[in-house]
Amino acid sequence: MRTALIYDEKSADGQGPWVEAEYESPETVRALLEAIGAHCDEAVGVPFGPRLVEDLKALKPDLAFNIAEGREGPQRESIVPAVLDYLGIPYTGSDGVALGVSLNKAMTKRLALKAGVPTPPFRLFGSGEQARAMAAQLDYPVLAKPNYGGSSVGIEAASVLHGPDGLAELVDEMVAAYRQPCLVEGYVRGTDVTVGLLGNGRLQVLPVGQIRTATGMYSGEAKRHHDREVVCPCELPAGLAEQLAERSLRIYRAIGARDFGRADYMLDEAGRAWFLEVNPLPGLSPYYGVFPVLAEAAGYSHTALIGEIMRLATQRYHESRSPADVRLAGTATEHGRDV
Repeated sequence: MRTALIYDEKSADGQGPWVEAEYESPETVRALLEAIGAHCDEAVGVPFGPRLVEDLKALKPDLAFNIAEGREGPQRESIVPAVLDYLGIPYTGSDGVALGVSLNKAMTKRLALKAGVPTPPFRLFGSGEQARAMAAQLDYPVLAKPNYGGSSVGIEAASVLHGPDGLAELVDEMVAAYRQPCLVEGYVRGTDVTVGLLGNGRLQVLPVGQIRTATGMYSGEAKRHHDREVVCPCELPAGLAEQLAERSLRIYRAIGARDFGRADYMLDEAGRAWFLEVNPLPGLSPYYGVFPVLAEAAGYSHTALIGEIMRLATQRYHESRSPADVRLAGTATEHGRDV
């Protein structure tokens, strides 16, 4: 069985688009290839780029392990899954629809509300002029961020406003810098927590993790420098872990996520959980990824986690009668909570 790891490469000069903040390091790519290779005959790295279709046609992989974020725009994460669907190559993780929906923060929050999952109130602005017209109607403090952003790009201390002054200017800055609408949502001061999920029809909820930072904000700068501590499992009020699990299952299913994903929340000072976003393509680095920490708390080594994701994808394709190699199916090891 030959598996292709599809990943992003940073620009040679390091001056690529802002989305490169989401790309994995060469060390992580090597570690993932080693972990993938433990579960198949051959693991081959395939960088995302203009030659992707030709490279995959020449390689003829039995399975693709996708970690590519793409380059620009709200459809960037959907490109690789679309190519793989076109070529008929089975792959790990969510399809292009789920990835596109989740990258649109406003759309995801609407789905969350429809699914009965509380999220901070929000508005989407395409210009500072629009924000100025609505500024007096918002409940402050608010947090402004790019609607299609990832890895907390654009989220810094200056992104929090305690009144209408400066909102229009901040929105204009973000629209110009990231070439996309700006999401303005109620700012929840409290505790950052995250919930990992594995599976498809039957879902496994990993132990809840808490993200701790020196400033209390998991900002873009903190993510760039991996300046945080992940405490997992973390201490929660009675019943809250079950509530977070149930809400995460709802939003995971609402967007159509597959194989694995992560849902992020803020707990306010009253202990109420507010959904922020869902990530069906969370980082899997053994060095700085949050998801592997959650999986480790459930008993998975990094190599075992990668194997489980491959098994879930292979089993999914086998059950749908896709032409996947099914040798990984039937080797399940149960960890954590199954739902």
